[in-house]
Amino acid sequence: MALRRPLSLLLRAALLSAAATSQALAHHQAPNPDEIDEFASTPWSASLAHPLSGADHWLAALAVGLLACSWGRPAATRTAAAFTLSLGAGIAAARLGASLPWMEFGLAASVGLAGVAAARRCAPRPALALASAIGAWHGLAHGAEMPATSAPLLYALGLTLSSGTIALAAACAATAQPPALAALPRWAGATLAAVGAGLLFSNLAA
Repeated sequence: MALRRPLSLLLRAALLSAAATSQALAHHQAPNPDEIDEFASTPWSASLAHPLSGADHWLAALAVGLLACSWGRPAATRTAAAFTLSLGAGIAAARLGASLPWMEFGLAASVGLAGVAAARRCAPRPALALASAIGAWHGLAHGAEMPATSAPLLYALGLTLSSGTIALAAACAATAQPPALAALPRWAGATLAAVGAGLLFSNLAA
């Protein structure tokens, strides 16, 4: 029962994020000459906090944590770990020049896809594949937008650690629910699917 309240708070946070989709993009943009680059002076602390600066990234990590929760904690933690490792690989690939088209649309869609999969009790293997794809996509976005002046290893490590912690915390909270609240993670997934649709619409309307 101890984790009942945290998961409920996460669900409420997802609902609040739906009302703030105009500020949802967490991905770092190269600053204008008159702006301060947050990663140039404090790359470690900035990269740790960066996933929390916009809804698209932390909601995706949260949804990944819920993907396989219906199949028990081992499956849920493996899914969170796959997301984390793929995120790091995506950052590295972007630093080597890899890129994908329609990046921002894919980031928004990832929240919705993960939410739908969580709500429909996605099987462990498809959940693992989806989590890996989402992690790689977000990693590519962050790696491509990382300023050249940043310390790349600190940036990648901080961002990966922070994002993985969100996914793992969601997985642990979801798998600790008592039988009476077993449907709560699925409702949270459905809410995240709706938020993802809002993020995607916001991108299309921009």
